[in-house]
Amino acid sequence: MIEAIKEIGKYSLEKKGKSLDRPFDILVGDPANRYTKNILFIVLESEGKKFSYKGVSSEEYSKEKLGKYAYKKGSSRSADMTPTSMITNVESTFKKVKILPWFTNYTTFGEDDDENFLVKIGNCLRENSEDIINDLKDNNSAENNIISLKIDNKYIGDYEVFRRILVDRSKNVFYSKYGKVSKSENQLCSVCNQKKAEVYGFVGTYKFYTVDKIGFVSGGFNQKDAWKNYPVCLNCALALEEGKNYIGKNINFNFYGFQYILIPKFTMKVDYETKISFFKNVEKQQNPKFRQEEIKRLTSDEKEMLEFMSEQKNYLNLNFMFYDAPKGYDGTVFKILLYIEDVLPSRLKKLFDVKKYVDAIDIFKECMIPVSENKKRTGEKPLEFNFGILWDFFYDRRNKRWISKKYFLDIVNKIFKNKPIDFSFLMNFIMQEIRGGFIKDNPTKVSTLKGFMLLNYLKRLGILNKEGSSMNDKDVSDQAEKNELKQNIKSFFERFEDFFDSDAKKSVFLEGVLTQKLLNIQYSDRKGMPFRNKLKGLNLDEKQIKRLLPQIQNKLEEYNKNYYKLLESVISEHFVMAGNNWKMQNDEISFYFVLGMNLSNLFKTGKEVNNGGEENV
Repeated sequence: MIEAIKEIGKYSLEKKGKSLDRPFDILVGDPANRYTKNILFIVLESEGKKFSYKGVSSEEYSKEKLGKYAYKKGSSRSADMTPTSMITNVESTFKKVKILPWFTNYTTFGEDDDENFLVKIGNCLRENSEDIINDLKDNNSAENNIISLKIDNKYIGDYEVFRRILVDRSKNVFYSKYGKVSKSENQLCSVCNQKKAEVYGFVGTYKFYTVDKIGFVSGGFNQKDAWKNYPVCLNCALALEEGKNYIGKNINFNFYGFQYILIPKFTMKVDYETKISFFKNVEKQQNPKFRQEEIKRLTSDEKEMLEFMSEQKNYLNLNFMFYDAPKGYDGTVFKILLYIEDVLPSRLKKLFDVKKYVDAIDIFKECMIPVSENKKRTGEKPLEFNFGILWDFFYDRRNKRWISKKYFLDIVNKIFKNKPIDFSFLMNFIMQEIRGGFIKDNPTKVSTLKGFMLLNYLKRLGILNKEGSSMNDKDVSDQAEKNELKQNIKSFFERFEDFFDSDAKKSVFLEGVLTQKLLNIQYSDRKGMPFRNKLKGLNLDEKQIKRLLPQIQNKLEEYNKNYYKLLESVISEHFVMAGNNWKMQNDEISFYFVLGMNLSNLFKTGKEVNNGGEENV
């Protein structure tokens, strides 16, 4: 991953016209804000062995002169890297915090002439401080909010000493931390594998490498030796920082309460033009006007570019880093939650192909779900698969809290990496969501179909791990095929044969269908559904399922509306063939039952239609 981030950083620097051979150009910053129009210069001229103060001049700010200004931000409570600073309070900025303190606290940089040069400037500024402060106040405004120096009509960036100081002080962050200095000379850099004049020990691009705890430094807890663990040269450190910034801006996405960055890594020797073209297309994906058609998404982030990545050839692989950063991408807190390595574009294409297949199944296409914008309903659309379907079973929308972040991310990882997912484990979470709605008398159709869609998606991917499946069960006889209802049942089970691979599952599903038929009749006749109380809040087991069938039949006979004797017969046949001691957990039984309830309208009888059978309620 480190090599990939460096490669991205090199591309970004080249795009900006900057070179790792000129670190000053990379490190120099921009002091301006949205109000800045001019820069104030304290003008000094040399006179013999000293400098004299010549007043304050103003010059229009220019982005092309950033190298001349030589600005690099330091601490808010101490001097910047050079004597160019933004003005907060004139007197404080010049005298107490930024300009004069810079010349007071500078250190020798190896050249006596440089030291004398800086000493003479500092002496001149101190001797004329009151006049300088008054002149700055006279010229200061919101538009003139930057101070710098002009020395003998030259900018500070024209002097090698200031340029060298900016670089030396900027790279300090790579080797000075915890009150320790960790660097060495003439050592191999672990990133570029080249011998460099200096390598540093505290380069931590995403804070996944730290040396702030015992045991994190090889050979003991001597932080000065951190460079031995992870030696990085200046050029590589700068490329990594640039790569991190590029990734944060261009390939950083939302993911259902998390953030993730997408780090592409070229897996073989790819020519320079191909890399450049790839990154240019990545940037275009951020702008919808460049897209030929509406993209398909596996997440809710409108900027997502997984479909674009799925269209690439396998000359690269993709690394997903899910993270938590409460203070922002560049904040001090950056916790890596999940790192998924080496996902090929062909794997992403498989995820989209299966999504297309599942989305086209009619029972999902006909399930309309509301569409909202700014918490206001704007319409509805067919149910489609994305990772939000999975999220629904691990996040409690009603109470706005996670049921399990860990398990959600674990399943995401397994989907991307083609690893098996335990059917029973997943079913437990699906049924928790369905039961929660059922107990509160809320409709369960959408949540049930979402669960069924998720199971279909995972099964089609080949990663749903179900023990004891039998794929050769052909349970409906030739005689039954003559009957329209039995033909519908047979066709449905054949379409989803991976899920209806036993008589027990078929009988439970069909009993759910029959139960919903009874509830519809009750609601039509009595405006209530008292039989729901017998469903145990959808905590059903084998004994309860078998006990329910005669109770449903009796109720239908009481209402004189038992249009479902053929359906009852099919259920009984499957009960007989299923035998006893089903190898089904209670969550699985409950799910198949409620799935049948929510798809009951697919199995209408002629008598039901003629007698005005109701839709599910």
